Amino acid sequence: MFGVRYRWSAVGGLLAPLAFTFVGNASESQNVVIVSADASDDRLARALVLIRGELSALDVQVRVAEPTAAPSSTESERLSLDLKDGLVVLRAFAPGAPTPLVESVEPDGPEVNAEVIAVRAVEVLRAARLLPAEAKKVTAAQPNAVRRPNASHALAAPRERGAPAIQLALGPSLVQNSRGMPQIDGHAAVRIGPNWGFVAADGETSLSKMQLVHATGTAQITRQALFLQLGARLRLRDVWEVTVRSGFGYLHYTASGVARQGYLDRDLQHRSTAVSVALGGTYYVDRAFGVYLDLSAVAALDAARIRLNGENVVTLDRPSVSVGAGAVLSAF
Repeated sequence: MFGVRYRWSAVGGLLAPLAFTFVGNASESQNVVIVSADASDDRLARALVLIRGELSALDVQVRVAEPTAAPSSTESERLSLDLKDGLVVLRAFAPGAPTPLVESVEPDGPEVNAEVIAVRAVEVLRAARLLPAEAKKVTAAQPNAVRRPNASHALAAPRERGAPAIQLALGPSLVQNSRGMPQIDGHAAVRIGPNWGFVAADGETSLSKMQLVHATGTAQITRQALFLQLGARLRLRDVWEVTVRSGFGYLHYTASGVARQGYLDRDLQHRSTAVSVALGGTYYVDRAFGVYLDLSAVAALDAARIRLNGENVVTLDRPSVSVGAGAVLSAF
């Protein structure tokens, strides 16, 4: 809800100075804006509705044209929204200008929706109208020039394609071996990489002890793990992401026993290397915060075997599966 209010306040903040621009130049133009958009994209179609409604509320006459239609007049302002090479391309023609002011918006991003595109389109329209004559000449000499986003766009603009990102994931997980009750672990991970892939360092430590009960006594086991993994991510829609990862790791076990009368107990430690695979999903509330759900499996190469009175009770991480959930913090 708060995100929607912010976006509409941003639209109002851009349209207010645009209204003064139209009023101040009423004698030079007919207060007409010709707008076209690629209707095959739902977000562009929605952005067109938003732009048309807001401009009409400011007594600006809006004419909707087909994207392929030739301009009927160069004396009217024109605004177009198109999809090209995976980008949303915004073009704004000032009255009489032979070439447009162009800006591109990357559609991949948790905050890029119709409202954001509408805000950027109105800003390009306003910038084209306020552009000084000297700058218009430069734009005319460079038809493919793209105006770079400045710091004021930071909240609305998605990160550039392929830009590196750092993510921190924190949360609990339930680890289940072949026998015994699930063990609660604390999980932390750092992931570094561009949009399509990443390198991850995952760490786990036991928050509860795994307890095994036998006629001769009991054993309590804790585990620490550290994994180095390579992963790939796939963005679905705007806010969903699926990741897969795999790698090698280090496991450390501590086992302590409490023997009944007539038996001996001892404390032991064991170390092993391991391989791991994981599948995860993340929902982004905004660009910097999300929640994740992970399903992973671990197989120890030198598995620890817990024996009580000579009987094999359980073999740890051969294999084990875990389910985890938590929060993801991102920095771009």
